[in-house]
Amino acid sequence: MWHLYTKKTREVGGEMVGHLLLCLWFSSLTVAVKMAFEEKYTIVNKTNQFVQLNCEASPDQLRTGIHWRLDGVPLSKNAHSNTLDLEVTDRPDAGNYSCHANSTAALLKHYYILIDVERQADKILEETNGKCITCQAERFGKTFTCFWKEREKAKFSASFHRDGWNGDSKGCVLTPCKTSDCTVQATCTDQTFSPYAEELRQITFTVETATSKRYKKYTEHFYIRDILKPAAPKEPTIIVRSHKLQVNWQYPDSWNSPHSYFPLQAQVSVELTCRKNKHKRHIWNKDAAVEPLIQCCDVPEIQHRPKRYQKISCYTENPSVVFSFTKKLSHKIGRICVRVRELFFNSTWSEPSCKSCQATKRSGRY
Repeated sequence: MWHLYTKKTREVGGEMVGHLLLCLWFSSLTVAVKMAFEEKYTIVNKTNQFVQLNCEASPDQLRTGIHWRLDGVPLSKNAHSNTLDLEVTDRPDAGNYSCHANSTAALLKHYYILIDVERQADKILEETNGKCITCQAERFGKTFTCFWKEREKAKFSASFHRDGWNGDSKGCVLTPCKTSDCTVQATCTDQTFSPYAEELRQITFTVETATSKRYKKYTEHFYIRDILKPAAPKEPTIIVRSHKLQVNWQYPDSWNSPHSYFPLQAQVSVELTCRKNKHKRHIWNKDAAVEPLIQCCDVPEIQHRPKRYQKISCYTENPSVVFSFTKKLSHKIGRICVRVRELFFNSTWSEPSCKSCQATKRSGRY
């Protein structure tokens, strides 16, 4: 039995006319998307399902005899017939069924049977914060990436389609895990996407997983705007003049242009050292609770306390920020970090771009 994936597409409301109405009507149709593993495996539900396998042996091969094997081990029950009737109830019944000629042991036909565990808490991928798959896009563009961690050795197939597509899904390029935590990455390209047009149809991203006995399909639904995570901005430049600190930041090269049409919001953080921990580095904790930010133009004049570590954070759309201090800044700036996100959709923050200042001058650029 083949395992088909059926997805009811999203309906877009509102009053439409003419050609647009016709397009949206098509997008509300039910679309059957062909999965990549269909042609490789026979996938059955774990509900005492009956499967019939056919050796397709020739009359001469049948006269000399044939036999069936499961994972290379000869079967005893109904093992010499051209057809093999199976009742798949659990993992021991799944695996590689092969038919061989008795005289030469040549392989005549084989089937790979997997048990679909989609509706069971039998996970092949690791789960973090309730999700097994994370997808990201560095810009409003045609390319996005998704990644996941495997709990055990498995084979993968990754694909995607837009709601309303009537046909096969588009395959993604897999990068196998190379690190100790075994993260697999899929890179997908949607040639229909335009950053200048409204994105009306969601993407359905699908990962098919197969172990030696089990099959499970994972899906994620999103728009490109939902998964934006810009690259880190360029390293900030710093200008110190007596009681003033100027921080300049620039957009990452990979972000869309013109920047006036695709604006980013920056979070600027300034760390001020204390006497006891002048050279101590404070790590930017991206998982820490986010404090309410104020606009950088609303930051009041800062009074540095020499015996206490301080961190000033604010947000801005301007490429240059100036902080005012009550005292001179000689030997007090520890580190300055800038991270960015898409302005209108409140995307995920980028990784920070930081610059350490071991010492400052009365006037200087860093």
